[in-house]
Amino acid sequence: MPPRAVVTIGMFDGVHRAHQRLIRTAVRLARRLRGTSVAVTFDPDPQLVLDPRHAPPPLMPLARRLKLIEDLGAHLIWVIRFTPAFSRISPDEFIRSLLWRQLRARWVVVGDAFAFGKDRRGDLSLLRRGGSSYGMRIMALPAVRSGDAPISSSRIRRLVQHGALAEARQLLGRHVELSGRVVHGVGRASRLGFPTANIKLHATLLPPHGVYRVVTSLRGRRHEGLMNLGTRPTFGRGGGVVCEVHLPRFRGQLYGHTVTLSLLEYLRRERRFTDRDALIRQIRRDLRRVKLLP
Repeated sequence: MPPRAVVTIGMFDGVHRAHQRLIRTAVRLARRLRGTSVAVTFDPDPQLVLDPRHAPPPLMPLARRLKLIEDLGAHLIWVIRFTPAFSRISPDEFIRSLLWRQLRARWVVVGDAFAFGKDRRGDLSLLRRGGSSYGMRIMALPAVRSGDAPISSSRIRRLVQHGALAEARQLLGRHVELSGRVVHGVGRASRLGFPTANIKLHATLLPPHGVYRVVTSLRGRRHEGLMNLGTRPTFGRGGGVVCEVHLPRFRGQLYGHTVTLSLLEYLRRERRFTDRDALIRQIRRDLRRVKLLP
């Protein structure tokens, strides 16, 4: 049981700027109270349990979400397994069992539209009433806005799906990312003179197919390169979506490693080339465009 717990609660998918504000506020308050900041999150996404046909893909895998929350300074992260049984917990039980019995929360930091408990029946006024009976204090933060609308994960998803990387970055507070494990390919790119790392992507939201300028951190150094995301139409269709990354200044083996790619710029859509030489010429043009080839 954490001493003098300052708790913030959310799905935190994307750990965007509004999430960051909640977590940083809880961390600062806990430090002032010489207490413990606790970030409570859920896995899987409640929508995936309650309405799987309409559940959106996540913006990032759980491991990346937890690392970003940790980097914001949270002392403890509690991942609650979201199940049908958990979804039926009443708002009163949520306060009594989770916030009081298990966490002994002194403060709870949430957004002003926070909803909880069965059918999301619990709102901010109920949280304040219920929490006060256990000596909890509630801090509700107003929505963080960008332009004429609040920052939200759903808004960021729409931007990513349309390839609006700069706008998504502004809401996230960092570049859009993809991550996955490097696996063996068929070696076709190496035969073209541009060896690639073939990445089996985690099941997250994908941007439009095409060629991107990306950067990744490997062995303590940043490496820029090109990523092709798509179906490789020049070589025939089939086999689903493939992610290939060419890092011209990296030397070494990556098989079996998990890499995170920051998407810096969308360069062009994926297309079919008439022959091998036409594809090579285009790759060279792409590399020159991003100053990775003289």
